[in-house]
Amino acid sequence: MRFSNILIARLGLALCIGVAVGTVIGRGESTAIPGQPRVQLQLANGDKITGEIIWRAEGKLRFRSAVLGEITLAETDAAILELPEEIEPAKVMTGQAKPEASKSVAHAQPKTRSAGPESGQWKGKLEVGYSQQSGPRDTLSYNLRAEGEKNVRNHTVRASGRTIYAEQNESPSADRTDASLRWRYQLTQRSFTQTQTLYYADAITRIDTNVEQNAGLGYRIVDGTRHTANLGAGVTGQYREWAAGTNGFAPYGEVFQDYIFKINDRITLNQDLVAQYSPSDRAFNIPSRGSPSTVNPDEQNYKVRFNGSLQGKVTERVSVNFRFEYELDNAIKLEDAREAQRITSSIGYAF
Repeated sequence: MRFSNILIARLGLALCIGVAVGTVIGRGESTAIPGQPRVQLQLANGDKITGEIIWRAEGKLRFRSAVLGEITLAETDAAILELPEEIEPAKVMTGQAKPEASKSVAHAQPKTRSAGPESGQWKGKLEVGYSQQSGPRDTLSYNLRAEGEKNVRNHTVRASGRTIYAEQNESPSADRTDASLRWRYQLTQRSFTQTQTLYYADAITRIDTNVEQNAGLGYRIVDGTRHTANLGAGVTGQYREWAAGTNGFAPYGEVFQDYIFKINDRITLNQDLVAQYSPSDRAFNIPSRGSPSTVNPDEQNYKVRFNGSLQGKVTERVSVNFRFEYELDNAIKLEDAREAQRITSSIGYAF
């Protein structure tokens, strides 16, 4: 009865998160870009992909397909097997570029673009994972995740929500719900600014509410056909309510990094890392009334979050996902609760 009540409550919460993200995604525009007919590219290795050319500039193409998503490649690395008579011209800082008609990449005239492609596409995915074992040790775990992303000109918005629960012999070992919203604005082809809002509650570490707001700058250090890597830094403000420490605010400096590797048309590796450090020489929170109070006077206040995932597409919409997650929060008093590692698997559905 206890597990049934917990499961029903968690399923209800995850459903609300999924419906909220799905509702936002459902309001997005069509995946097609007005004036951009579908074409076919033949890559240097012989692979052929179908999609739309978003922009062409400085000898490069930005191409979007249902399999690979959005990729950037040099015009010399691919042949356009079918090119529309006219590609919608990109806007430049000094005016409007004139369209050029062409039937091959070799004779195409490069066009200057604005800082980012125009798109109204929402991409979303729902994931469900479940595991149960009976015997000398009864174990049970499940995880539910919903995420969506939208690109509009220079803006990229990503929203996600997740709930995870696990128990062993009816004793909870994981009980967490979190959500995040990230906005990135492309300043140039490689540099960007971002803000990110993060919320989570964790019953194991006795954190009732944790809200973080980050602002930072980043740079795309790798921008290849299949590899994309970003690196940046910023500042973060945290508000936390928890039973194991003092409620209030804490400032952090932050560095972040993310990487995407499209191994092939079906398999994609994603990885991201966030490291935060408080400028104080020891962990502390600043209560709302304004007087500092130590949380863990013998330890420094830093946090690390690492996430890696491997996605394999079964069909264009159905995928199998494997995730590894590591989190360290050195401000938590209970040493056994400072670190958490999770390996999860799930079935995903893209829309």
